[in-house]
Amino acid sequence: MALYYPDDEALERLRLVGRGSDHPLVRCQGFIFDVDGVLCRGEDPIPRAAEAIERLRRGGKRVVFLSNNSTKSREDYLAKFARLGIPVIEDDLVLSTYATAEYIAREKPGAKVYMVGAPGLRRELELAGLELVEDPFVAEYVVVGSAFDGTGRIREDNAHRITGALRALYHAGAKFIATNPDRIFPAKDGVIPGTGAIIGALSYMLGREPDAVIGKPSTHIVEIALARLGIPPSGCAFVGDMDTDMLAGKRLGMTTVFVRSGAMTEEVLRSLGIEPDFAFDSVIDMLAVEG
Repeated sequence: MALYYPDDEALERLRLVGRGSDHPLVRCQGFIFDVDGVLCRGEDPIPRAAEAIERLRRGGKRVVFLSNNSTKSREDYLAKFARLGIPVIEDDLVLSTYATAEYIAREKPGAKVYMVGAPGLRRELELAGLELVEDPFVAEYVVVGSAFDGTGRIREDNAHRITGALRALYHAGAKFIATNPDRIFPAKDGVIPGTGAIIGALSYMLGREPDAVIGKPSTHIVEIALARLGIPPSGCAFVGDMDTDMLAGKRLGMTTVFVRSGAMTEEVLRSLGIEPDFAFDSVIDMLAVEG
């Protein structure tokens, strides 16, 4: 099979500088892609992102998509990827909503859960066989996802849920589970508050951190993605636009690829002491790596 990643000109440049097929991005057989800020901004696709994924697949590379977005179910993302022009099946998608639901269902099947978040999170919790409760005083788990809509406003259906979550944690002694720790989220018109805004408020009021954070940079969700690829971390690259992406990849010994198309600048990333293995303007630029 012809190698479509990187392109032939890039491979020739690598050969001339003595790197050739030993270059880490050529050697990697599996790729984990973040979604928002990497493949799209809201509903707008990043230019040529679909082409990049298609060329990777044609080159024999295995690809999965991992998102900390706590507002969408796998059903939602199947429709989203269809709009982006990237063919996927359900097993290609590893979402924080799904991973959170699976984590609780494994720990306590049928648990009573009080949630803060969007319909996509509710859907995955229900699919996992968990009991969604409206009375915070009977909750065994509190699941916190994003309470914000796409413009950064608190969703109407979450208007009183932060208080409910506080009561479940304070009075009922429920376990505190967060879908992800993202402080901000890239939207079409600029960043909006992320799930971390709700986690921070509850943590400050209670004086305690979540019992588990499922999304990046936690290894919980990345290990699911690696299992889907069936490739060891040393043979995989993590492609993302946030500090959480780079940290998740580094914790498991993956090659880390930062793209500048999302919410975080490279300067901010490095100010946090995080040095990615590679940095590109967008995913299509990965396919023309220099030596």
